[in-house]
Amino acid sequence: MVKTLAKVFVIAAALPVASLAATYQIKEVVEVKPQPEAKLIEVWIPLPYQNRWQKVSNLRVSSPFTFTLAKEDEYGNKFLYVRHEGALKEPIKITLEYRVEREEVSPSKADCKLPLRYLLSDKLVPVEKFKKLAQQITKGKKTDEEKLRAIYDYVVSHMKYDKSGKGWGRGDAIWACDAKRGNCTDFHSLFIALARAVGIPAVFEIGLPINKNGLVKGYHCWVIAYPDGKIYGIDASEAAKHPKKRNYFFGHLCDRRIGITRGRDLLLAPPQHGERLNYLYKAYEEVDLRPADGIQTYYSVKKVE
Repeated sequence: MVKTLAKVFVIAAALPVASLAATYQIKEVVEVKPQPEAKLIEVWIPLPYQNRWQKVSNLRVSSPFTFTLAKEDEYGNKFLYVRHEGALKEPIKITLEYRVEREEVSPSKADCKLPLRYLLSDKLVPVEKFKKLAQQITKGKKTDEEKLRAIYDYVVSHMKYDKSGKGWGRGDAIWACDAKRGNCTDFHSLFIALARAVGIPAVFEIGLPINKNGLVKGYHCWVIAYPDGKIYGIDASEAAKHPKKRNYFFGHLCDRRIGITRGRDLLLAPPQHGERLNYLYKAYEEVDLRPADGIQTYYSVKKVE
């Protein structure tokens, strides 16, 4: 049994509270399995981001080991970092509780300079390979908004939401284009590759789907795109699943989601020792400087307002 007293940390709201569409209370439990031979155990827990559509407050952390808060520079993702030197004889739990106020995303003016990263390739999203296809899809379209809509319609029509077999879920844009199926990561990897190929900045976001109170199963992802200096929320996979909402999910994102991180090929803070991560919405662990699989993350949610 770990005999260290839990340390509790409270963070007040970093942004002012606004009138938002929904408020959620989140409890996150990270379970770390014993590592009896370890010399060093490190755990990174991604924290939900904050922006004009998402406010996070009253973050409370309980951990048997010391922790720090860190932010990486590429996408601005934040992490709770736990470090323990020595073996772990018994399992431990790290618990986070926080409140999230989430607003619907709708087309609006972009009010900041966009990172160049939003136009560059990811390991599984090779922009150069999609330039010819993107030009064909957007032929005759004059504005970025027209081009983005053509790409959106292509992806929604071209792909089927289908998680059978193997290959889906990695966010491999080439695989998704060829297989013509997959889940949200596959839909949006193809979308981002095509958008960036015609010079429209776009960024991948991943987090939690909110369908009901209780344990959250799985994850959901979407895209924020920037045509003509505007901000558009894109959810092509939901549009494919719900054809009546096709027009809505071009430009809009409903409030029934919580964003955890943005971007692909992630470098954590402090930097992990293993390779960059394809994407991340739950805790990540390394033991003796190598990726480990002795960790589980559980999210539960309760709608407050």
